[in-house]
Amino acid sequence: MSQTPHLRLVRGALLGLLPLSLLLTSCAAQGSTGENDGSPEAGGELVYLDAELSRDTQLQASGTWQDSAYITNITDRLIHKNPETGELEPYLAEAFDVSEDGLTYTFTIVEGVTHSDGTPLDVDNVKRNLQWQHDGDTEQAIPANNWFPAIAGIETDEAARTVTVELEEPYAPFLDVLSFWRTSIVADATIDAPIEEQQQLSGIIGSGPFSVESETYGEEITLTRREGYDWAPPSSEHQGEALLETITILPVTEDSVRLGSLRSGEADLIRYLQPSEEQGLLDAGIEIISEQGTGNSNVWDIRQSAPFVNDVDVRRALQSGIDREAIIDELYTESWRPAKSVVTEDTFGFIDKSESLAYDPERSAELLDGAGFEEFDEEGYRIDQDGERLSLVTYIDVFDATAGPLFQLIQLQLAEIGVELQIEETDYSSYSDVILDPEIAVRRNGWPEADPWVRQTVNYTVDESNALFLEEDDPAAQELGELYQDQLHQTDPAAREGVLAEIQDTLIDDAFLLPILDDSQVFGAQPHVQDLEFTSEARPVFYSTWIDD
Repeated sequence: MSQTPHLRLVRGALLGLLPLSLLLTSCAAQGSTGENDGSPEAGGELVYLDAELSRDTQLQASGTWQDSAYITNITDRLIHKNPETGELEPYLAEAFDVSEDGLTYTFTIVEGVTHSDGTPLDVDNVKRNLQWQHDGDTEQAIPANNWFPAIAGIETDEAARTVTVELEEPYAPFLDVLSFWRTSIVADATIDAPIEEQQQLSGIIGSGPFSVESETYGEEITLTRREGYDWAPPSSEHQGEALLETITILPVTEDSVRLGSLRSGEADLIRYLQPSEEQGLLDAGIEIISEQGTGNSNVWDIRQSAPFVNDVDVRRALQSGIDREAIIDELYTESWRPAKSVVTEDTFGFIDKSESLAYDPERSAELLDGAGFEEFDEEGYRIDQDGERLSLVTYIDVFDATAGPLFQLIQLQLAEIGVELQIEETDYSSYSDVILDPEIAVRRNGWPEADPWVRQTVNYTVDESNALFLEEDDPAAQELGELYQDQLHQTDPAAREGVLAEIQDTLIDDAFLLPILDDSQVFGAQPHVQDLEFTSEARPVFYSTWIDD
């Protein structure tokens, strides 16, 4: 292949949207001479158009997909969760040990690791990070990490390079939690920084293969390769410094602009594609990269505070009134698949609940008749004995690029069993506040996680987020609370799996959740983008990525 300069001239629709620094950007791979034999080459720039703005990178408080992906690439974690095998492996902790009673965790820290500000990542820095995650910072209104266990104490041995954590009680998902982006190890300067600095990516100082060179908040982030980086997980095929010299991240919220810039060669990589766009991009020579993360499925939470849905038969009717196979066939591609439970199939503790999720409109009709909705109004919707329409309200999820068509198809399916689904819309900035309305019956939820059962414990117990809007004295609230706490503190994996099976039975058979599909993160990439990798939760990792010029 003859060498072609990797050159972008930003023009057309992007001219008024992209920063001046990218109006003429040369991305030729440095050191490339003549023919390339397919071996990775160091150098070059990747221009990545994300679909959303960076919102908040403070570790304990943040949660948006884009911020978590950025943090992943500028930090490291104690534990590596191998995306191919799901195994927990050494990372910053070159060795780790757990006592038989599940109370003592000992981590041996890799020697010679530094943060991008030059400060050491040593046992004292690790201890401070763990304590900060556990305690938060009340003076700065930084919350404790609600994924963390109750810690009785942390001891260090500088000579042995060990950090020993004593827990108050066993906590089964602790190692998984330590593999998650939210528990990334950061420099002391980040912990000491004002919260306003931590909320911007430039305020996150880590030990990762890239560091933040510059950030124009809401417009552009530039990551640059760290010199001397040499502590990737041992299982990583690539070792040493990252290959890309820089990564330029641009938030471009308009789908048409992202697509146009990818087609024209102005961008190397974009995130968020509508399924209907995939074939056209393939025909244009663009590669489609789809990655399904381990964790929670795309589900609809049914809130018990809303009209009608505190009746279990109404909820069960909704469950059997959704045709998940038709959703995939009509709206999606092979990148997606119907949900079989509330978690993906590769999640620890998964059980196949496909039979309980089977499409059965006749069963829905019987259940709704029995719930007192035997009559229909002039528009074909069911009504109760007082003439009130069986109508439910939802808002289109602004965090899901495919939510619009998905919600509309489910609206049509539910109309066939006589249930009206009113779909409302709001913008990205207002969604989190608007969705708090207890009259909203269903809300889309569920994301890939290092341990989805921790997320569910936070979401579905009344003393945490209480996403189901259950009353404290509701027997279901008490049952779910006990089950979620029980699974957290199991030391026997088989016993924990048994509890997790009970959770899935309760959530699905009593239809507190409506599992819809297993999500994928879908990217469009130029053919010269090589070896884009992902975490087990499908967050992009640019460490091994290179440009084939």
